[in-house]
Amino acid sequence: MISAEDLRQIALASNADYTAIIKASEIHFYDAVRVACEQNVCGKYDTSWMGPPAIGPINTLKKRVLRYREGLLFQTVHPTGGSFDMKGMFEAARSHDTLFRNFLQTIKDKYPGEDILALDAGCCSYCEKCAYPDNEPCVFPDHALSSVEAYGMNVAVLMKSAGMPYNHGKGALGFVGMILFNPANKPTL
Repeated sequence: MISAEDLRQIALASNADYTAIIKASEIHFYDAVRVACEQNVCGKYDTSWMGPPAIGPINTLKKRVLRYREGLLFQTVHPTGGSFDMKGMFEAARSHDTLFRNFLQTIKDKYPGEDILALDAGCCSYCEKCAYPDNEPCVFPDHALSSVEAYGMNVAVLMKSAGMPYNHGKGALGFVGMILFNPANKPTL
């Protein structure tokens, strides 16, 4: 079974800048976060199997999260040219996604068959265009990732409750992913 400390060490070896272990039962879910999704703040609403509305309602996602005892927060911080550096922001998001996916693959290789739930930053970007708008099934379900936000979690609140920095100042941008798991020697729900 998975060890929380082992996950932290794998995350740090995978170039996470910050990590923290949180109890899944202490995660808060906010309808307002999903309202932002419905208002298409990120420009990805109704375009992906891993985002709203396809991913399902918050109460269903909350039940999914609460099947796990703990979560490891995985944060990467990337330099950008400031608030208007859109190219730098997109590059930072891609870099985070690559680091998080490599981290996830390392976990899957080390703990084959272990029941985990991985949530990344932002809408799934594994495919250039998701099959969802064409009403086709997900082409790569083993690689599709939903986001912390799609599950209705407020990243700033999550980071604060874990004692992790959220704001990294001008010229830096942080991204957060999470792996939910049931640690060794603790019974599952």
